[in-house]
Amino acid sequence: MSDSIAITSGKGGVGKTTFAVNLSIAQKKLTEKVFLLDTDMGMANSHVLLGINPEFSIADVISGRKKISEIIVSNKNGINLISGGTASNNLLNMENIKRYSILNEIDNYLKESGNVKLVVDIAAGAEDNALVFSMACDRILIVIIGEPTSFIDSYALIKALFSKSSFKNYCIAVNQVDDDEHGKDLFKKFQSITSQFLDVNLHYVGCIKNSGKIRKSIVDRTPIMSSEPKSDISQSFLKIAKNINNTPINQWGGLTFLSKVKKRA
Repeated sequence: MSDSIAITSGKGGVGKTTFAVNLSIAQKKLTEKVFLLDTDMGMANSHVLLGINPEFSIADVISGRKKISEIIVSNKNGINLISGGTASNNLLNMENIKRYSILNEIDNYLKESGNVKLVVDIAAGAEDNALVFSMACDRILIVIIGEPTSFIDSYALIKALFSKSSFKNYCIAVNQVDDDEHGKDLFKKFQSITSQFLDVNLHYVGCIKNSGKIRKSIVDRTPIMSSEPKSDISQSFLKIAKNINNTPINQWGGLTFLSKVKKRA
């Protein structure tokens, strides 16, 4: 069944795009077709981590110069990238009508593509673009690290999403941990804080250990899921992908990707 996953974070610098790229490749092992949509329009860099240089981006679709079908770039990892391009005030401050136009065009293209998984790299924080694109997805993954600012900003993001959508379910992945127990412990601490103030369900989907291999993969512009598919880190990404797929989807009465007919939670 086709569905969509938003990957976001409360603050930048936690490895969100690394998650988006590697989880897209992991999903390709589980799903026939995978599309990675980069909506982090201020700092769109999924293409950098994939080692490709798209000629066109969403900016060209918004301007009317191209259609979605004309900007999709496939790559050796087997996923299809829809690039967010480079920073532009026109993109960062889009009006809702333009956001919904993008949603509709992507939706119309993907619904003809059979069984697909759409992974959406969302800008960090709780700005309008981030909220609109997150709420258009079936599931939301929030990447956190063991720092107070990450906890505070991620809580603020969940609060904003819950306030606007009443979404109950949020997947949580912890990055840059020492070991699995460290990841679980950080999740429990974040869950304890969040549950005091918000009536939401946080689903722990896994963690990624601190590793020089991740940093090397970024420098080499080759995702670790591709360069070392059997490594412990790659297996962790695959496990996280499977865990995400087993979490409940959110119900939403607004515009969504993949033409889901939904009701508000």
